[in-house]
Amino acid sequence: MPELTNMDFTLNWGVAGVGMISHDFLTAMTDLPASKHKVIAIAGKDLNRAHRLATLHNISTAYEGYESLAHDSSIDIVFVSVMNLQHYEITKLMLENGKHVLCEKPMGMTYKQTKSLVDLAREKKLFLLEGMWSRFFPAYDALEKHISSGGLGEVYHVNVQFGVEINDVERNLMKDLGGGVVMDLGIYMLQLVQFVYKEPPIDIMCTGHLSKTGVDESVSCALKYKDGRTATISAHTRTAMANKAEITGTNGTLALDYFWCPTVLHISAANNTEWTLPKGKYNYHFHNSAGLSYEIQEVWDCLSKGLLESPKMTLDESVLFSKLTDTMRAQLGVLDVVL
Repeated sequence: MPELTNMDFTLNWGVAGVGMISHDFLTAMTDLPASKHKVIAIAGKDLNRAHRLATLHNISTAYEGYESLAHDSSIDIVFVSVMNLQHYEITKLMLENGKHVLCEKPMGMTYKQTKSLVDLAREKKLFLLEGMWSRFFPAYDALEKHISSGGLGEVYHVNVQFGVEINDVERNLMKDLGGGVVMDLGIYMLQLVQFVYKEPPIDIMCTGHLSKTGVDESVSCALKYKDGRTATISAHTRTAMANKAEITGTNGTLALDYFWCPTVLHISAANNTEWTLPKGKYNYHFHNSAGLSYEIQEVWDCLSKGLLESPKMTLDESVLFSKLTDTMRAQLGVLDVVL
């Protein structure tokens, strides 16, 4: 693998997965300098789909399956965007073959899986990042500055709602595809609360509903933190919700619309900051997917400095989130035990 610790290198990417998020990821990459990012190959179970996506995005090589991608010596890093249940298997394959990895969330389906991937990356001294793209939006930097400067005073409560009508999406209907509201939506809410409080909860209580197939389709949780601080998070796959976060302190309340990919920070009625996302070469499938370019840039920034994890989304946080989602799913009855 070429030496990457300089400011002029080109990061050679491979893409594992041919779904809609891969298209959005590749489209977002076109907003970044071609001298810094080059996609070498894309791989999928269906070679025809891999060829179609490769042709659309001017990628020279398409592989059937993921072994060839893992063994391609010209690739530095792989973006893993397969189905949730495959994240662990494919990320492990890439790490074992010396590839840095950016993996879509959730990196593992359980604490045990996530911890083993983190341990493997650290053992092999490879870069690993769970694709919590929220953390890299400029609005999060602005939120951090406002809170740390005392703009909200002492923060005592975070309220987050996330509801999207996705109950007819195949991955959310079938347990054996790794579906469910906790892993699809809940993890985004957890990361926002963790971003604000900087420490794990001391207690968490959840309730919700399972579908006929045993998939969690709704969840509501109360989280307790030290020093009188609390949080409530609610998510649903059957109906749209406010899809915003409210952070309340002794000096007032701050709001983030579309908190997982925000472009506006509402500090007060008279104090709002807004960011404009770049427009990609093609249309995006998901809301504000152009913001994936921030995540891609973070990978380059880290590797150019020789960092093997992002300070904005650490591997220890990924491990923490996997513990919390295990707890949530166990309380809902999705998992039998928490390991």
